[in-house]
Amino acid sequence: MNGSFEIEVASLRGVVKDVIGVVEARNTIPVLSNVLLTVDRQSLTVTGTDLDLMVQRRVPLAQAEPFTVTVEAVILDKIATKLPSDAEAKIKLADGKLTVSAGRSRFQLPTLPADDFPIMQLAARDACEFVMQSIYLGAAIGLVSHAISTEETRYYLNGIFMHAPDGQDLRFAATDSHRLARGVVALPDGADGVPDTIMPRKLTKLLSGLLDRHEGEVQITVTDRLLRFEMGDTIVTSKTIDGQYPDYARIIPVANPHRLDIDREALIAAIGRVVTVATDKTRVAKLSFSRDLLVVSVISAEKGEAREELPCGWAGPPMEIGFNSRYVLDVLGQLTADSVEGLFADPAAPVLWRDREDANGVFVVMPSRI
Repeated sequence: MNGSFEIEVASLRGVVKDVIGVVEARNTIPVLSNVLLTVDRQSLTVTGTDLDLMVQRRVPLAQAEPFTVTVEAVILDKIATKLPSDAEAKIKLADGKLTVSAGRSRFQLPTLPADDFPIMQLAARDACEFVMQSIYLGAAIGLVSHAISTEETRYYLNGIFMHAPDGQDLRFAATDSHRLARGVVALPDGADGVPDTIMPRKLTKLLSGLLDRHEGEVQITVTDRLLRFEMGDTIVTSKTIDGQYPDYARIIPVANPHRLDIDREALIAAIGRVVTVATDKTRVAKLSFSRDLLVVSVISAEKGEAREELPCGWAGPPMEIGFNSRYVLDVLGQLTADSVEGLFADPAAPVLWRDREDANGVFVVMPSRI
């Protein structure tokens, strides 16, 4: 099959960039290093996959001679990146070779047959379909993604858990057993029957980038094994993580009696300054509470000591508690209120952080030994 089309280099560059993130750098199956180019008379669709995740991005064309073929993803991306963005590229398939030319530049690339390229098919049977606004889906993923575990032995924690308990709302949660993040959104129409689903880390990272650039609705289809997200001219299909997510709700404290009220930006700045003397082994920051006063400190045998005092609202007993400073900064980065709340029980108990009592996002951080 031979064919050709013309496309602005900027458009080619954008469509390849959106797809190449799913293609693994090293593959034992040669065709998985390639992207699939599907050309009809009015559009180009570029598809990439790693067998667990597939991205398809469509871009309109003025006219074209249809063809389908696969070509190495990295090479096509490098060519699109290095050609002038305001140039017009002509892409032609002939005799198994793909020629990309623009101005005085001309590249001839080897190809592999389109029939060898694996396509993930989503069966409509028993599928749950619903629509979310991209801004809400992106916010929910961004709220909890920092708490996704990277420990491969507990693979079921390597993603975001999406579920609709009792059909009341739609919840997104992530935990690595040291911290927990949970976000709640209003239940979209049709989502009450969504199966409990673990969205893989690679999928959530890819979605975050795409959702940042997409405005409007996202059509979501969920089965017991696959997920599909359709946003404009982009379709993302992914396998789910096959495993039982733990009952994370029991980790969320419900009776921590001591409340901290503190300026969020001031606490971020204070922790950021005192950890200057921290090392990888001593990145624990100590928080010492007395009435209306918080002292943030770090002690490092190699780098020295640092402390900073902050005014706060604290009516509980004097308390000293340690935290992994990065975990607390991650939480504070997701909170949005000027003054935030921390709910404490004792120096060994998990701490609940939130913007306010009825906040949709809640965060739990386990203390560290000091």
